[in-house]
Amino acid sequence: MKKKIYMEIYGCTLNKADSATMKTLLIENGYEIVDSPNEADVIILNTCIVRYDTEARMIKRLESLSKSDRKVIVAGCMARALPSNIRRVCPKSILMTPQSVHRVVEAVEAPPQSIIADDLKSFCIMPKVIDGVKVSIPVAEGCIDECSFCIVKIARPHLRSAPIEKVVGTIKEALSMGAIEIEITAQDLSVYGIDLYGVYMLPKLIQSILEIESNEFILRLGQLNPKHIVNYLDDLIEILRDPRIYKHLHIPVQSGNNKVLEIMNRGHNIETFLDIVKEIRKKIEGIHIATDIIVGHPGEDEQAFLDSVKLISENYIDRVHIARFSPRPQTKSALMPQIADPIKKYRSSYIEKIYEAVALELNKEYIGSIAKIWITEIDSNRGKAIGRLYNYRPVVLDNGVEVLGKKGYAIIVDATFYDLRGKIVKIM
Repeated sequence: MKKKIYMEIYGCTLNKADSATMKTLLIENGYEIVDSPNEADVIILNTCIVRYDTEARMIKRLESLSKSDRKVIVAGCMARALPSNIRRVCPKSILMTPQSVHRVVEAVEAPPQSIIADDLKSFCIMPKVIDGVKVSIPVAEGCIDECSFCIVKIARPHLRSAPIEKVVGTIKEALSMGAIEIEITAQDLSVYGIDLYGVYMLPKLIQSILEIESNEFILRLGQLNPKHIVNYLDDLIEILRDPRIYKHLHIPVQSGNNKVLEIMNRGHNIETFLDIVKEIRKKIEGIHIATDIIVGHPGEDEQAFLDSVKLISENYIDRVHIARFSPRPQTKSALMPQIADPIKKYRSSYIEKIYEAVALELNKEYIGSIAKIWITEIDSNRGKAIGRLYNYRPVVLDNGVEVLGKKGYAIIVDATFYDLRGKIVKIM
């Protein structure tokens, strides 16, 4: 009798895509994926350690799991970057590095304290399970940059891209299984293909996906480093005109101050980021721009912080992911003079309020309009369907699961800084 597997997934979309790959392999090999740890023989924890509070959460969860008599597999970034921290609280766990997700069956059958190490074949297998009508396809892992603050670089140190034909084949299979929203994701999608082809290949990858003869899907792009997309911005803008791509780009800037960006070793400046945003907004109507801001990084004085505030407020950035800096082991930023926690806490609270005010103002502009939506997910807590506009803005609807996977029109009746609220007026 095959084992029952329970999986907990934390962190970025690449982690979620890796988890889908593991589920694919487990199901194909006769294992059963269950929804509760109480039902499971084996628990897989796919970890994230991008910030200290996330790491602390992982450690607390591992302490709890170590008291269980179930086999525990620790996958994800923690397994490679901080293995000793895992062993300290969960000594019998099996460690599986991010590059060995395709060896998950081996991990399930391995004895306690095993290490399932790196392997260069991690992109031979692509996920064949979908989440409702959504699927995340990992097209690459690793990056080619050296940001001072980033521990993920230690966990996923080398860029490794999946061949274009492999990605396209996986998407075709996902579509045949009922997927509608396709996300192509990577640690840094902007550098896709450099390792395989020697040049930036993201435009070619997207063009190849769009050659699939179907109008029944919509493509979402993962995060893109401004340092790299500036090299093929015109091609990217032209591709974005296709109606099968969300008019949404996630371009992490990390700070609004050039001095701090230099300390972070980001490789771009504010002027480059703003030029990209200006050019895209000029040519793609209604484009939704998301970015990331780290508050309290070493070297951020009061003026540098206010520059980040100014970046959001004066340029009306649609969505901002704000993170309070926490030093990560084995990174250069951890060795620099640190900003006091109370200052970081105040700054993050202040900039959050500025962002929320800007986002609310932008979202209120949609109230009273009738918009076409793709209904791609269900909020299980509220039992409400979530639709997406052409530019990926979420709309919480007054309907439930019966409309999942459909297209339609909704009237926007209210807004928060985070989402829109709507009522369906027509299902197509």
